[in-house]
Amino acid sequence: MRRTLSVAAVAAATVAAGCVSLPVSATVVDRPGTRVTAEASKFNPFWLSPLPVETSGELVEDLLQQCGGEGLTGVTVATQTAWVIIGQQEKIVATGYCVE
Repeated sequence: MRRTLSVAAVAAATVAAGCVSLPVSATVVDRPGTRVTAEASKFNPFWLSPLPVETSGELVEDLLQQCGGEGLTGVTVATQTAWVIIGQQEKIVATGYCVE
């Protein structure tokens, strides 16, 4: 009986801790223009192939292209990770505002 409770407690803790969002930076924008968003996600089986480090930079470049190269302000980059038994789902979202 005690072993069953221990297994149930571990399973409950794993499910409760299975998804985490961590904001990397935040900026308050005085007069924002058009809001733009870019994201990348990937399932990382057995934790062997995570998203590359340069993914955040590529997302910011995508935001600049969406603004037509006019300028970008109020950029926020957030990561989200969800763990499963055989790996993790990773997601990076970048948002910003075009300078008008």
